[in-house]
Amino acid sequence: MLTARRRDALDAVAATCKGVKAEIVTADLGKPDAAHALWAAATASGPIDILINNAGFGYFRRFDEVDWSRDAELIQLNMTSLVALARCFVDAHKGGAAPAHMLNIASTDAYQSVPNMALYAASKAFVRNFSEGLHDEYRGSPLSVTCISPGGTDTAFHAASGGGDYSWIASASTKSAAFVAQAGVHEMRAGKRTVIPGLFNKLTCFGVRFLSRRLASQVATVVLGKPRLALPARSAT
Repeated sequence: MLTARRRDALDAVAATCKGVKAEIVTADLGKPDAAHALWAAATASGPIDILINNAGFGYFRRFDEVDWSRDAELIQLNMTSLVALARCFVDAHKGGAAPAHMLNIASTDAYQSVPNMALYAASKAFVRNFSEGLHDEYRGSPLSVTCISPGGTDTAFHAASGGGDYSWIASASTKSAAFVAQAGVHEMRAGKRTVIPGLFNKLTCFGVRFLSRRLASQVATVVLGKPRLALPARSAT
């Protein structure tokens, strides 16, 4: 079951899903209550045993340079809708005997504050803490919750966010979407609590604990560079 705002993009992904039946539900999870409508539509033909909360966006700009409407959408999509879908999934499986897996996508940005991506990084810190808490709550039950925190990933995210003039460190740690997805699904099926794809990203997230929070924030500024001059408009579809 695939969902996003753009039907054409969903059709393209569905065409690559060989050997399985791919169903599509178009939904804008940046809108209030869209998550519950999506869940109802997605489960109309049967139960869902794996939930991957991958929807999200961010922008690379100083906080006051972006309209509040964009911030409100980010909060709704990255946090509120994720929690709503998680609750629907948990309610559907609590007390059940069959295995059920949830995979929530955070970011290496969840491990420190990130200037010019302050709200995005904070939203991913929320996802990380929420997911790890759920994992521990349901430890020993058939329901498992895994949090994956990728570093830079080769997707359209960076262009859509008005990405910065990245340093060699950021470029060297960037992984393909396939690499990140395979790592996430593998560790999710194994019932792992936390996944950080890539050795360099693992070392970064481990090493940041030895820095002061202020210094870690300054390092993030150096790694990500400066914002671009133009922030692409958020498309309506």
